[in-house]
Amino acid sequence: MAQTDSIATGTLTPQLPELDAGLVLLDLDGAVERAVHALAVDHVLQSGGGACWIDPGTNAQTDPLVELAPSDRILDRITVARGFTAFQHLELLRSLPEFCTAETELIVVPAVDRYYRADGLLADEGREMLLSGTATLAGIAREQGIPVVLTRAVADEFSQPVAAAADRTIACERTAFGPRFRTEGEETLVYPVDGGRWVQTTISFWERILAVRASAASEQPQPEVTARGAN
Repeated sequence: MAQTDSIATGTLTPQLPELDAGLVLLDLDGAVERAVHALAVDHVLQSGGGACWIDPGTNAQTDPLVELAPSDRILDRITVARGFTAFQHLELLRSLPEFCTAETELIVVPAVDRYYRADGLLADEGREMLLSGTATLAGIAREQGIPVVLTRAVADEFSQPVAAAADRTIACERTAFGPRFRTEGEETLVYPVDGGRWVQTTISFWERILAVRASAASEQPQPEVTARGAN
């Protein structure tokens, strides 16, 4: 397994997992916070585009995004829509093609299963709605050719269809030294700090990573943005 520990005290650019086009499940350790924010900010900065964030309440808080980003102008590039019931949430997912523009490079849907577990839904209704929403997101990822990042409120049998539908899974687990990303082919283990000892990633160090990556991206020519899908 390759390590993404090629961060530099010199000329190399620090790494976070790359978000390829398709349905991406971010499988979170319950104790890890802001991992989805870090990946979203990084992808927006690297792509030069924007993001659509479908939120089940308070995940899309501005503070974590601003703290992680090199500039608070990142907020201008993230469109947030919130649903507070299963029906509102599913309607937002189905309306995503209307929200997305030619500049949209990422869709984020944290806790995608949260509202479909509600006691007020009819038998199997919540599961059917979750399946429908997941299929909708998979179709958008395929048609638009962009990553759609999902997290689950609970990793159990109910949300297993989300994991089954994912094209790729990125695990983020808490260690004694901070969060660690892990995929099938690589893991973000350690980074050199201050030219000396090696330490694992921490939330505060993600801020440094994003600042360096944003600087490197700004020095490169930005790709021309074109419309995706059958418009």
